[in-house]
Amino acid sequence: MSDYTISDKATLNQKLAAIVRTPGAELSGLAAVIYAQGRILYEGYFGYRWIDPQHPERSLPVTAQTKFRVASVSKLVTALATMQLVERGLLNLDTDVSDVLGWTLRNPHWPDIPITPRMLLTHTSSLRDGETYTFLPQVSLREVLTPGGPYYENGAHFASPLPHVDHAPGRYFSYCNLGFGVLGALIESASGERFDRYGDRHILQPLGLDASFNVCNLSDEGIRNLATLYRRQRNGVWDASAPWVAQRDDLRGIRPAEPEVLRHYRPGDNGTIFSPQGGLRISARDLIELMKVFLHEGQGWDRSGAPVRLLQPKTVRQMLTVQWRFDPIAGNGDPYGGLMRAWGLGLHYLTNAPADAYGASDRLLTAESPRLWGHTGDAYGLLSALFFDPEQDFGFVYIIGGVGCAPEMRPGVYSAFYRWEEEIQSAILTASRSASPLDRRVFPSRP
Repeated sequence: MSDYTISDKATLNQKLAAIVRTPGAELSGLAAVIYAQGRILYEGYFGYRWIDPQHPERSLPVTAQTKFRVASVSKLVTALATMQLVERGLLNLDTDVSDVLGWTLRNPHWPDIPITPRMLLTHTSSLRDGETYTFLPQVSLREVLTPGGPYYENGAHFASPLPHVDHAPGRYFSYCNLGFGVLGALIESASGERFDRYGDRHILQPLGLDASFNVCNLSDEGIRNLATLYRRQRNGVWDASAPWVAQRDDLRGIRPAEPEVLRHYRPGDNGTIFSPQGGLRISARDLIELMKVFLHEGQGWDRSGAPVRLLQPKTVRQMLTVQWRFDPIAGNGDPYGGLMRAWGLGLHYLTNAPADAYGASDRLLTAESPRLWGHTGDAYGLLSALFFDPEQDFGFVYIIGGVGCAPEMRPGVYSAFYRWEEEIQSAILTASRSASPLDRRVFPSRP
């Protein structure tokens, strides 16, 4: 393992600040943190967590304390929670989820094939998002996923058979947010706790993190430091010349009241209400604390520096083992424009594949790139990523609070990432170099 440092922090600051100010494609705010071998190598905070369009001088900056709704990076916590319950014997990766849910979940086209937690974690369950994948607290998932239910959407939440492609449960990868809503229901049913409270009590609070899937669970300081997510829009349409328009979490430091309906909610009925797929509010710095759990085989540390074990080493190693890999000959999945070519248990694995007929590259750099584990996020104008290599005890996080033009207008030049992401990733990785004079290379790739 090499020792790593940031080659030039001033230059990295300048590069990231320039990305935030990209003409015609500005970012509302950006947080970036780089970690290696037990310490934070770099933190950079740019732009604003809250923007006052009438009085710009009153806008509030992004800081180390700023919390964002980090979109699909949240899935890492849901995966951790699932695996904790597997360790406790309350869930089994390869048994029918119906046994825990208390009702039968089947793809109606393959009624004899059980759907399992492993399939949900690897996006091979045959579930599909449909028009929406989150539902009001009074709606039960049973009503959504059972034929004849009032929210069934004519089966839109299930894959259908296609010629020459096997979409049956367990056989085809298709990225699905709803699957993590089902995992949320499984976590509630197995533990007897509401999803947000389970995550707080068993993962976030033990690490000393002021973070939650429920805004109402944050501290007063956490509420004050919560970022609003933005897009530049006019009349609901992307417009790079328009003002920033708040999309989510425009609380302005005021704690919202918890909905009355949650007082009567029965855990297990509707795993989507706290958005297990994307609703975590957390800072970039605190995401590094979650990253350490993966880097150190299930062990993190609380605020006092005391060790906290969330999972056993063998469980984390299982999570960081490729469960699905894109095989174009077998036609075993949708690579999501080239970005998603390999998956573990709830985690994305970057394979360093070149662009091909099935999509763009999943590389982080223009040429040979690190093969890292982690996840990305994309919702309400926010873009986020957490990537790491446990063999090198290295990783980074970045969170963009809002983008100034439609993301599809800024596709990546050499990858399936958006251009802002390519630029941020390139700046971070080229700045993260070995401290050894004999090894001045960019962070090495892994097989």
